[in-house]
Amino acid sequence: MRMKTSILWRVLAWCVLVLAFGLSVYRAKTQTIAHDEALQYEWFLSEGVAQVLKYNPANHVLFTLIAKPIVWKLGVNEFVLRAPSLLGALVYLVATYFLCARLFGRGILLFLSVAMLCLNPQILDFMPAARGYILGLATLAVAMYAMVSLAERGEFNPEDKAWKWGCAIASVNLAASVMANFTNVVAVASLALAFSLVALGGFASLFRFRDRKLRDFASWFLAPGAVTGFCFLWPYLIQARWAPNKTHFENAGLAARDVFNASFLYKWTDDIHNDLGAVGSLAGSWQERMTDLGAYVFFPLLFLLVVIGLVLALRAPADPGSNRARRCRIFAGAAVFSILLILFLRLTTEIDYPYSRYCLFLIPLFTLGAILAGQEITARFPRAHLKAAGLLIAALVVADYALSLQVTEFRYNAYDVISLRLYQTIADDAQRRGLTSMRVGGTWWYEPEINFYRRKFKATWMADYDIKDKSYWWQTPNDLVPMDYDYFVFTPAGDPGLTGPRVKAIFQDGRRHITVVAIEK
Repeated sequence: MRMKTSILWRVLAWCVLVLAFGLSVYRAKTQTIAHDEALQYEWFLSEGVAQVLKYNPANHVLFTLIAKPIVWKLGVNEFVLRAPSLLGALVYLVATYFLCARLFGRGILLFLSVAMLCLNPQILDFMPAARGYILGLATLAVAMYAMVSLAERGEFNPEDKAWKWGCAIASVNLAASVMANFTNVVAVASLALAFSLVALGGFASLFRFRDRKLRDFASWFLAPGAVTGFCFLWPYLIQARWAPNKTHFENAGLAARDVFNASFLYKWTDDIHNDLGAVGSLAGSWQERMTDLGAYVFFPLLFLLVVIGLVLALRAPADPGSNRARRCRIFAGAAVFSILLILFLRLTTEIDYPYSRYCLFLIPLFTLGAILAGQEITARFPRAHLKAAGLLIAALVVADYALSLQVTEFRYNAYDVISLRLYQTIADDAQRRGLTSMRVGGTWWYEPEINFYRRKFKATWMADYDIKDKSYWWQTPNDLVPMDYDYFVFTPAGDPGLTGPRVKAIFQDGRRHITVVAIEK
């Protein structure tokens, strides 16, 4: 009976993996290009190799390095541009399954942990997206699997080849995670510290500089990643200039609300209520009250659970045959360290708190850390109601994730659903008018999207889209006055006030407040 149940949970876990990857492939094929994806192509992939080497926080280096030869060989369309992310999604899904199987066996926790890590709506959004986020999570998952495998062998043994090569594999994957997304440096530093403490036997061991064990560990765990990262990132590092980042949240509460909404209120604050994605809930609505509850009650309790589990794991008696405490120290420790590091960076360098997509690493760290902390607590206090409560909460989280499944848009770029329609409307009208040379200008919102489709459809008769937007801080050099364009795209904030018999509206979207006008010559 137990074997049949084990098989059932494994089958269900694999069904989750197939569902997640199938949705990713379908979305990569059918979803219109999003603003950030189009910028990734326009800024780093549309021209020569020199573009790839430009430093920019938006340049997800690992993605652009993989995408450049693919786009060069196969041309540009949504599916081709998203192919590297689909590769990352496949690696992430498979690595997640084997990581969870190693941590939780083959029972119900295998299914629940896999479902929470693979059906999280944020992670599902970035599996097909042409950015480096899923590649960063994939390499992080591979590194975590290597760490768990090594921790099961006890403390670091410099004579053990498996320890040496396992450390090197974990190190290189941690470096690759930073290459995929620079903000993953927080997760990488936190995991590296937590794993080092487990591998070496505590904080004191980190300061025994004359100890051969410490030197050997550093040479196999730190050096491979440092060398790999330097070899790939030095062209970007020499271009980087330090400046405090002011584009995110200056308040920790706002960041917590954004993170909570992106995972747990994804459905209820997005496609039912506003259709634009990442838009705040209405004041006084039940969604806002739920956001408050999540940010100021649920998250602190989750953090407290992980801290309690970590403390219990640290106080556990040394037992070479027990892996539970070592696992909890790695993942609960990394989860706690990541929050402390974010706070430290805020206080010392004034780096703002991140948007949810910039700290996706918190999802696997806190999901695994919380489950392992729960196991640590129930091992010390074996009460049936504690286990039942934990399983119920996990099931509710999975149910909420399942209700958020959708295949039409990326939550934070949902206004791009109309980008292809917008381009086609302009192209069809230009064909009807017999235009063989034309210029389009207007809002920055749709500049990269229209330029992407212009290249995809080889529309040589259309010049590059110009940003001519009085509500935006930058305009395209050599731009025209609005009346001199053939088509002008604008939002209410950037309305140029074009009127007269020569001006005709050919496209309007009331939800996104976008208007396109054709201007007769």
